[in-house]
Amino acid sequence: MTMAPLTGVDSWVKPANHTSSFSTERINATTFVIREDDAFKEHPLIYAKLHPKVPVIVLSDTGSDEPSEEHKNDKYIHLRAHLEHCPIPDNSNQPLNPRGKLKYIIICTHCHYDHTLGIPQFLRGGTTEIVASAAGRDFIESDLEDNGEFKNIGRPTPYYQVTKWAQAFERLQYPFEHDWDAKRASLPPLAGTPMSYRSGKGRLVQGVLPGHKSSNLAHGSPLRLRQAAMQKSPVASSFSQHQQLHQSAKPSHLVPLQQDRVQILDNFDFDAFLNTTTHSHPLSISTTKKIDLGITIIQTPGHTPDELAWYDHDEMHLYVGDSFYREGDEDEMPIIFPRAGSLIEWVFAMQKLAIFVRGENARAAVVAAAVQERNGEDGSEGNVDDGEEDGWVHVPTPTPISPRRVKISCAHQTFSVDGAAILSELESFSFRVFKGDVPVVDSQKWHDGEVYDTWREKGKDRTPMSIFAPRRLMVDARKFFGHPEGGEGRKSKGDEGEGRLVG
Repeated sequence: MTMAPLTGVDSWVKPANHTSSFSTERINATTFVIREDDAFKEHPLIYAKLHPKVPVIVLSDTGSDEPSEEHKNDKYIHLRAHLEHCPIPDNSNQPLNPRGKLKYIIICTHCHYDHTLGIPQFLRGGTTEIVASAAGRDFIESDLEDNGEFKNIGRPTPYYQVTKWAQAFERLQYPFEHDWDAKRASLPPLAGTPMSYRSGKGRLVQGVLPGHKSSNLAHGSPLRLRQAAMQKSPVASSFSQHQQLHQSAKPSHLVPLQQDRVQILDNFDFDAFLNTTTHSHPLSISTTKKIDLGITIIQTPGHTPDELAWYDHDEMHLYVGDSFYREGDEDEMPIIFPRAGSLIEWVFAMQKLAIFVRGENARAAVVAAAVQERNGEDGSEGNVDDGEEDGWVHVPTPTPISPRRVKISCAHQTFSVDGAAILSELESFSFRVFKGDVPVVDSQKWHDGEVYDTWREKGKDRTPMSIFAPRRLMVDARKFFGHPEGGEGRKSKGDEGEGRLVG
């Protein structure tokens, strides 16, 4: 979640001849950055990876799902429509996911509204996987309306269910294992539902389970099914009883539903349900061959308790959510810490990322050195001098190979920058803030009643970063790291007239 708009959007690649509240640009061989021009002026950066080995598109967050006033009449104002139908210049003028052929995996970097309001549009079809940090499960489940800041913007809390609670440094294997798969397999099927079963003679039969009557739920038209459910007919009642029977097999977390039953049914894809849903006993997920997605989840609490980063091993690209970013060229967008954040946790999480990036860079350097050595031995690459002028035969010099380095992309403002460089910049800046060398340029009481300070350097050579956080969090962090006299609330020298100190 941010506070200031991103300006200078002319540099973004807009869809040719198609109006959209989203701008898309390729950042590596498989991944695109998508910037949303939203009504809340958050301008979140969404990342879409077209996986080269699995027919899925991996999304890093889903944006605010509400266009700005300027774009409210555009043709594509919802992320899924943009992905499936909007031609993208950087993708040979083709949509990223034509007609939704690829399934979706949504990695939620955290639960704030400008990252999750777009989730419900991807639930149609029932195949979308949603990944969140297992370390932040209590934070998400306890009070999503408040913790996700939905109450503060006057928007209903979205309905979605996390299907994968990722552990620390978990490398994702697809398809995912779900807690409820094994339990559901042992439950009896819904009466009157088509299924596969063994007859008394051992034959595999397709049809209704013997001894059960057929019902409109299984064989009725989508319209009749919708009517039955809405009118609470015996069919719907039977379905409700079956749901109660399966209640123990469901995950415990269902994010609070803010819409009425009719609205949900109107948005439900009944055709897809009837065509794809089966109540036959599923195979154990453990018997399905798993594919390594090449993605590692890193838990990075600080901005929020559920904050995470994820790393694409093939592309050597690290996506860090709202943990940090540089300010924009024209506006001053600070790194924000809400009241539930922790600067102490954040420091250790950023150190974790720094160590991880150094390790990946070192690994890449070893690979580059090995390739360099091999090229020097076989002479396959390099500059050869035949020695015609001086009579000497010159040994080929291998062409230098620059090792790959980790790139970092953030959920606002900053993308595809050198990872080690920006993390070093962040460490140095945050240390100066904790020490008290960075002045407070503004203070204000926010909607939660707490006093928030903004720390920002002045001058031409200042670090292009700033921090906006509750004063309480900074006081706690300074005490923890041994800088109790950090000078909270102090204005910059020569700027006594600037800022607004409260309390």
